[in-house]
Amino acid sequence: MKKKILISGGGIAGLTAAKLLAGQDHQVTVIDRAPSFTKAGFLISLKSFGVRIMEELGLMEELRAASSPSEFVSFLEKDERLIQHISYKKMNQNIERSVLISRGGLHNVMYENLKDQVNVLFDTTISGITSTSDKTAVTLSDGSSMEADLVIVSEGLRSSTRERYFTDSQMEDFNTLYMGGRLEMEHSYAVGAFKIYIDVNKMLSIYPIADNEIAIQCYIHHTGDIATIKQKSADLLHSSFNEYSTEVRDLLNRFVEKGLMFVDKMGMVEATDLVNGNMVLLGDAGYCPTALSGMGASLSIYGAKALSHFISKTPDDLKSACSNYNTLMQPIIRKFQGNARNNASSFIPADEQRLDQFVNSFRAASDIELKKIMTDPIVLTEDQLNFKIN
Repeated sequence: MKKKILISGGGIAGLTAAKLLAGQDHQVTVIDRAPSFTKAGFLISLKSFGVRIMEELGLMEELRAASSPSEFVSFLEKDERLIQHISYKKMNQNIERSVLISRGGLHNVMYENLKDQVNVLFDTTISGITSTSDKTAVTLSDGSSMEADLVIVSEGLRSSTRERYFTDSQMEDFNTLYMGGRLEMEHSYAVGAFKIYIDVNKMLSIYPIADNEIAIQCYIHHTGDIATIKQKSADLLHSSFNEYSTEVRDLLNRFVEKGLMFVDKMGMVEATDLVNGNMVLLGDAGYCPTALSGMGASLSIYGAKALSHFISKTPDDLKSACSNYNTLMQPIIRKFQGNARNNASSFIPADEQRLDQFVNSFRAASDIELKKIMTDPIVLTEDQLNFKIN
């Protein structure tokens, strides 16, 4: 039976769910607070099962066309001494090849593919929700209302709907500042050969993604509030890397002056139950694992596929479908949030002693040991890939 499904939040998770559920002939409406979608956004790496699901949706040709080359990555100390030089092709030989793309680029591919199949309302948010056993009445920010059989909340990390209606959930402050974006400039870096600097309480990544464009991302341990940080982000970026080479400092200066920079403080959502009546949390709104997991986008895509899978099995029993989705996702969420904590501890060491320990062990790691560090943690079991609940 066709259901009326409202998806609040038209990000990667929301659009993936919309694509899959529209394909099941449900009546899908997507609302988003943005006045329009753009291609802007920081760089992400779509890996493993995220790539597999995009391939199943027939979007890989468009994704590859919008992606950037990624061939090698060199991990370095701040004085440019090499820690490890890794080939992405070699490292990913046992999993689907990763796709390096801006978040906006991935989002744009999905939106262009979907926009004629579902109703998308921009500049619109949820003002209120009243639920009965079978239906949910949703009041929208423009004063209108609609009835839905299911409300999928995919509003991102700082979801106001989650805060209002999922009161048992909480957001963990990761005490890590993310600063990233893109800079258009002619440069002499080799496109597709990346540099990642490991240092005490910070990590800096330089991604030459085109002959005239560089993506920059850095993580800085910080306990302050985001509003204060944003006001002083340029000074913080300069002071954090003032002991680096002239080349790196000049690049960061140009980034601050002329680049497109995104600043946020990372957090992780802990929700003991992703379901509340006829509402369900999806993507970062329900289980953001932070960018340090390396799998935020892929996990959002997987969650959308899992939810749509269970809905396809019991379309007339959405409560059971959502319950099964919650049961499947909880251990996977713990896994990837655990990965993020481990990566933060390793790649953003808290002091010089931990930095030396990590650098020495990482430098001496064999190919097998590197695989355990870099790719083993992002793999799901066959049962999980097939949405089987143990």
